[in-house]
Amino acid sequence: MKNNLFYKIIKVMFNAFRVELLIFFNDNALRSTLLISPFFVAFLNSSIYNNEIIEKTPIAVVDLDKGSMSRNLIRMLDATQQVKVSVVSNDMNDAKKQFNQGKIFGILVIPEDFEQKISLGRQAALSLYSDASNMLHNKAISGASSTITSTFNAQIEVNKAMHSGLNYQNSTGSRRAVAAISKPVFNPYGGYGTFLLPVVFLVVLQTLLLTSIGVLGGTFREQNKFLEAYHVPDSISTTIIPILMGRALAYLLLCILVFTVLSGATFTIFKLPFRATYWSVMVYLIPFFLAVIFLGFSLMGIFKKREDAAMSITFISTPAVFLTGISWPSVAFPQWVHVLSYIFPSTLGARGFLALSQFQAGLGDIKEIWGQMWLTAVFYLIIAILVNYRLKISR
Repeated sequence: MKNNLFYKIIKVMFNAFRVELLIFFNDNALRSTLLISPFFVAFLNSSIYNNEIIEKTPIAVVDLDKGSMSRNLIRMLDATQQVKVSVVSNDMNDAKKQFNQGKIFGILVIPEDFEQKISLGRQAALSLYSDASNMLHNKAISGASSTITSTFNAQIEVNKAMHSGLNYQNSTGSRRAVAAISKPVFNPYGGYGTFLLPVVFLVVLQTLLLTSIGVLGGTFREQNKFLEAYHVPDSISTTIIPILMGRALAYLLLCILVFTVLSGATFTIFKLPFRATYWSVMVYLIPFFLAVIFLGFSLMGIFKKREDAAMSITFISTPAVFLTGISWPSVAFPQWVHVLSYIFPSTLGARGFLALSQFQAGLGDIKEIWGQMWLTAVFYLIIAILVNYRLKISR
């Protein structure tokens, strides 16, 4: 039986699995990269976005009118969840000074003829200045100002209708004949962390896993000991495939363990929604992990030193986040960018993971994405076999 080819292949595969784990745990850089860094990054991002939404962004109101309507507008604005009116002044220069010092993030200017124009039935203009370099604060200020302006206009129209003889119910009905009720299903608070963090977790794992594999591959090429570490005789013609499968099995085990602890800790501690069973998510993520692993094996032909992997892969981590479509809708991508996005396994991985963990989808609902994920894994396996075979014969 020991002379059987199948037996030899299985023996080589499990020997590669064992040796890969030994090499991994004996290398301080690899241990810290894949076993420590994901938790540090995940907990740091979860802590930053734990509050989900920006509340009480400080702003200043320059009230040049100083009338009852302007005071009512300021009280309404200060009562919103998004902003806090920390300064009320009639001096624009003073408000600019506090803005430049970073004490406030926006300025609302009420003109001196505000109440007079409204009383005469004319349109009054409000001027809003906000820090557009800070997306979250700018969104909070713009949203609060828009909501308050609409509410203030509605009050004026209802008051005019009531003065014309209509009762309150008919006045409000004429103001808004159709009432639209909007209820966000999967992210009721519009939180930034709820939709961002699950994708970040996958991209972080992808980046650090590729870095670990690249660092080890660079080490082999620096020492010119490719495959020697696995103690495989050259007489076996099928060396490359079982070694790759054994190594992939080792990294797959590490990925499952890291993701299990990472997701369990962060989703529980920071109370992030997780609307799926662990097993359904893990079944979906197995081809994702394999695609990343085989991509890492494919990149071994590029990295000639340990440092090459760390520098190169860290550089492409930011594009990988953007290409998932969380910061800009993928439907708005140019066609060439849309095609390019599939280079990263995280593009498909993030879509399926979000559908399962956040949108309560089942595996049957994302079977097309799951199938595409397997095709990606097979594609990178073929590339990895070709690259590693070339490295073997060029030793």
